[in-house]
Amino acid sequence: MKFVASSRVRLFGALLLAVTLVVAAALTATSRAGSVRTSVVITFSPHVLTVGQQVGQQGFLSIKFVNAGPSTVNHVFERVTDTSGNPLPLPKSAFDGFTLPTGCLVTGTNTSLITCDLGQVAQGTVRKVISFSASAPTAFTARVSASFDEGKQSGLTDTVVDDDFPFSIVSSTDQTRRGQCGPNGSTLMALDSLQQTSITYPTLPPSALVPCTPASAGVDSINQPLNVTHPFGEISFVDFLDGAGLATVKVYFFSPPKGITKKNLALYELPSYPLLTATDGGAAVPPCVTVNGILQIPPGSDFVSCVVSVDTLSGGGLVATLLARGVNDNGYGGAG
Repeated sequence: MKFVASSRVRLFGALLLAVTLVVAAALTATSRAGSVRTSVVITFSPHVLTVGQQVGQQGFLSIKFVNAGPSTVNHVFERVTDTSGNPLPLPKSAFDGFTLPTGCLVTGTNTSLITCDLGQVAQGTVRKVISFSASAPTAFTARVSASFDEGKQSGLTDTVVDDDFPFSIVSSTDQTRRGQCGPNGSTLMALDSLQQTSITYPTLPPSALVPCTPASAGVDSINQPLNVTHPFGEISFVDFLDGAGLATVKVYFFSPPKGITKKNLALYELPSYPLLTATDGGAAVPPCVTVNGILQIPPGSDFVSCVVSVDTLSGGGLVATLLARGVNDNGYGGAG
């Protein structure tokens, strides 16, 4: 228990809203060979995908190669494996029925090696988006390596590498983690006996250049934040992309500790879940503010979520309602 200046009891629960795990991954190598600066980023969306749904069991991976220049790079070749260098534990058939981007190839039978030949890349960004279906439960962390040479006569060759955050395809019977990617925004819910997470998220516009609108939600009963005093409960996480406005996230605490009420429940935010460091040293997620008549995250805030309300459930327990923003290169979350 921690007391603040207002004498308001400030207890932190272990709810995490890991909103948008579309993250510049934990391991990212940037090359500065010669006179070029290059990087590569891989992201699976959503990071949890449920198998067996009639709609929404499609996912996709995005590979972004950036040449910050000023020189052109040649013979750029991307290779996607797991972090041990093995082909991904996805059957090649998971990619059947989708059109691969120009220059990309999937090989294998029970596993899949993904390669993309970009050739010559001038200063700028090349992005490849590859769709797949959720065929069977599996879990892995993807790695992309991109090799290139700077010039025909320079003799300078280099490789840049990036690791995504963990990706899972889960059974339809798993209620603790759920994910989908459909043509429209929707509402998604996951729960266990102690906690429930739901997200209502908007449809991404065509300008997002993605094949579907991804989202996932879940509860994590194993991990706890690293820099939060007196956390309780579990981590609630959500995952969605920015580009269509704020999502509404609700976290239900079925049996909060004695003394925790709607008046003193505080939430914390984990901006890069599954990394477990909370925003601003474990400070409470701020309340939303009204800007031009619309509820918003406080301008200039370090947080990417805000609290709308905390209410008492009719049968006991609490429900916290938040607004959350997806971030194209970051994950984020909240807890209570």
